[in-house]
Amino acid sequence: MTTIRFWAAMTLGLGLSANAMAEEHIIKGVVTNWVPLVTYAKPGDSIKFMQMAGHDTESIDGMIPDGAQKWKAKMGEEGFSVTLDKEGAYIYKCNPHMTTGMVGAVVVGDGAPGNLDALDKSVNDVKLGKNMVARTIKKMKQELQKAGKLP
Repeated sequence: MTTIRFWAAMTLGLGLSANAMAEEHIIKGVVTNWVPLVTYAKPGDSIKFMQMAGHDTESIDGMIPDGAQKWKAKMGEEGFSVTLDKEGAYIYKCNPHMTTGMVGAVVVGDGAPGNLDALDKSVNDVKLGKNMVARTIKKMKQELQKAGKLP
């Protein structure tokens, strides 16, 4: 019985410590930009959107890793949070300000996102704000290159 309690306590402790290691990253809506433009996270980290007056946030179809959860916040939903479990790049927007450049990226994982080719192909499917999405992907790749994660 003592052995069962020990392993139960160890399992519970490991689960709690994994949750304790997850980080929360803050992205702010500043005028018509997301700050930072590119956020780096680990699987299980949460992304919290602040300064949302006049803004919403929504993942862009075809611009998140396969099997990842889409998200959509309500307009002005201060502190909206999403937990990202799948490695890869996530491209998101503010619907009212997408065409003025309010598109951002979250890179989950340590290496180069595995869905970069899929993002490049999906840009052509974006109906509104295609140039801003392409610009965000380009800037994300530049940052990844500077960090030595892309050739």
